[in-house]
Order: sequence, then structure tokens, then C-alpha cells
Amino acid sequence: MRAAVYHGPRDVRVTSVPEPRGPGRGEVMLRVALCGLCGTDGHEYAHGPSMIPLERRHPASGHQGPMIPGHEFTGVIEQCGQDVTGLPEGTRVVAGAGHWCGSCPPCRAGRTNLCRNYYTYGLNTHGGLAEYVTVPAAMCTAVPDSCPDDSAVLAQPMAIALHALNRSGAAPGEPVVIIGAGGIGSLLVAAAASRDMPTHVLDLSPERLRTALALGAATARTADSEGLGAVAEARVPTVVEASGTASGLRSALALTPPGGRTVMLGLPSAPAEIDVRRAVISEIDLVSSSAHVCATDLPEAVQALTRRRISPLVVDRTVALEDVVAMALEPLVERQLPGKAVISLR
Repeated sequence: MRAAVYHGPRDVRVTSVPEPRGPGRGEVMLRVALCGLCGTDGHEYAHGPSMIPLERRHPASGHQGPMIPGHEFTGVIEQCGQDVTGLPEGTRVVAGAGHWCGSCPPCRAGRTNLCRNYYTYGLNTHGGLAEYVTVPAAMCTAVPDSCPDDSAVLAQPMAIALHALNRSGAAPGEPVVIIGAGGIGSLLVAAAASRDMPTHVLDLSPERLRTALALGAATARTADSEGLGAVAEARVPTVVEASGTASGLRSALALTPPGGRTVMLGLPSAPAEIDVRRAVISEIDLVSSSAHVCATDLPEAVQALTRRRISPLVVDRTVALEDVVAMALEPLVERQLPGKAVISLR
């Protein structure tokens, strides 16, 4: 089969590789249709391996060596292993990407994203930038006929956005501030809109701000002193930081009113200093959000994407697998993509 294989920094090769092993107990083999890329893929491509176990065996997945990336994929079940129920062969599905053990304390508490043996397909073992991939059936959610593939491929990152809203504690209909309207930030706006939550968006890119308004933001302002001041006056109790920058995190904390909550979703590339004193005096809750809970967040993501097709607003391009480096990874790293890149495996 054809696949993109990571061999090191800026070394991804599209080549022929053996098909994955047949599905074991509780697993399915997918024929991949589309696979999206995100900022983590770009970071691994340009600066990794950070999460990819190229030199050392991953303690949970057991993988070591060159690896097929891609953790945002949708496809059709080609083959089912033993004990798979409810997802027959031929079913279109999206995959949640994260593997959990189901028996450790976090898993038993329903927080499978914090599993002690967690690993991610496409980051810690072979993923979806290939014609076929074998994954646990429990990680998959069926896609209704009314949800096209170009919407379904957004389900995994949409689930991450919905999980952040769940972590925020904000109820449907309550307003939120979102700092950063990039890949995950734009999906946060769409996720909030699916819950009728007014969003006030801050970003430095005029194009991203326009997209945020098209996705349903109540306001979209430049993240300068004027924009920050206008949002601060609204005293919105929930602020989600999605830019992954130190300045964004500091702004999020500054915008959170006393008794409010700052949700840290973006991943800074370096340690960030924040005003802990203000957080303590103002009783601001500092909450982090990581990945998603597949059993709850992924089905809601599929439902939201079925109700409203947002792919024309958030996907910049869909390219063939052979063009993944030149047309997707390189532009992603060089910040030349105003939206997401999706890879077609058809």
C-alpha cells in the first residue's frame, strides 16, 4: 500500500509499505479516505521527533523506528476482528486516534484521555496517512450518510474543542472568550456555536477573524490593546487560550474576571510565566484540557459536523498523498496555510 513515512526532521517519504496486520480481537481495519494535518504534525515534521518513537521504543505502543503519521482520519471498515459489534464491514467511521487500556484508575473514572498506557495513532505508532490502518473499534464512531467525508475528517479535532468546552464548565448558551483562531481555535468557535454559546474571539490575523465571524463568533477583534480592552469590559467568566503562545496565556489570565476560569488548551513551545498572584487573589480557576474522551466527545463532534458543514470555512486545501510534503507539510510549517490541510487517500 502507499503511505507517508516519517524518517526524521523534514524527511517524510511517500512510498510502498506492507499493509497493516489484520485486525485482532476488538479491532477493525480501515480503508482511509481522508486524513487531516494539525500543528502537532507540522512540529514533528520540522522539529521532531518529539512524540514519534523514532529512536526509542514507545512504552505503550511498542513502536520504534520510521512511522506513518496522521491522527485525524476517516474511512470505511474493510475488515472486522473478533468481538466487534455494532460496526459491520462497510461502515463509514471516524477514529479518535487515542488508545486507552480501559483498566487503569483514569480509565475506570471515564477519563480515558489520561490513561496510564495511552498512545496516539499517527504520533506514537502508525497512523492514517496510508491507504489502510488497523485501530481499536472502540476508538471509532459511525458517520451518518448525511455527513460527507470532508466534514467527518474534522471530527477528531472538533472533539478536542468540545472537550475543552466541557472542561471549562460553561453551560450551553453561556459566553466564552477564545484567544487564538487557528486550527483548533476556529473549531472551538464552531463547537461553541453548536451549543449556542456566544464567542468573543481575539487573534492577530484579519483572515482568521473573518473566518471566526463566519463560523458564528459574536465578536472578532485584533488581539491588541484596544481589542483586549473591549473584551475585558465584557467580563466574560470563561476564557479559553488556544494560541499556544506565552502572550496568549498571559492575556487569557488578564481577561478572566474574579471567580472566572482560564482554560489552557494551546501548547506553548516553551515555559510561560503568568501572574499567579492575580489568579490567587481573584480566585481564578486555572484548568487544562488535553485531547478528548472518545466515548462522549467524538459522537458529539460527529453530530455537530452533521448538522452544519463547516469544512469550506476551515479547510484550506485537500491534496493527494504524493503531495503531502510540498503542498501540505511545508506550507504548514512555513505558516502559509490560512486553514487546515487535508490529505486524500482515495
